[in-house]
Amino acid sequence: MEHFEGYKLERPSLNYVENLIGARDLDFEQKFISLLKSEFSWDLGKYLYHIKLGEPRAAAEIVHKLKYKISILGMEKTFLFAEEHKERLHSGDTVFDDDFKEVLKKINVFLEFI
Repeated sequence: MEHFEGYKLERPSLNYVENLIGARDLDFEQKFISLLKSEFSWDLGKYLYHIKLGEPRAAAEIVHKLKYKISILGMEKTFLFAEEHKERLHSGDTVFDDDFKEVLKKINVFLEFI
């Protein structure tokens, strides 16, 4: 667990997005953020659905998608945590579910206010 220790302290940011865009193309940035919000919301719903139905392996596939959105938001340790959670879900272990939901909540709140 040491490789992702401290992930709970990480906060999402748009630094990666801003560095990717470079010359400050605000139109592209807004489109990118809009797409990120839409995809995150969709994946969040699917993750919660599969967890509620007791389908950890299906939830793992959604975590695989979510971890890249986590990376885009500059949360490196949280990305590692999501990878570990995904691997555990593949084997049917949901021990990190509550913590992962807290991460998703933090990201969702961030995306609502940008």
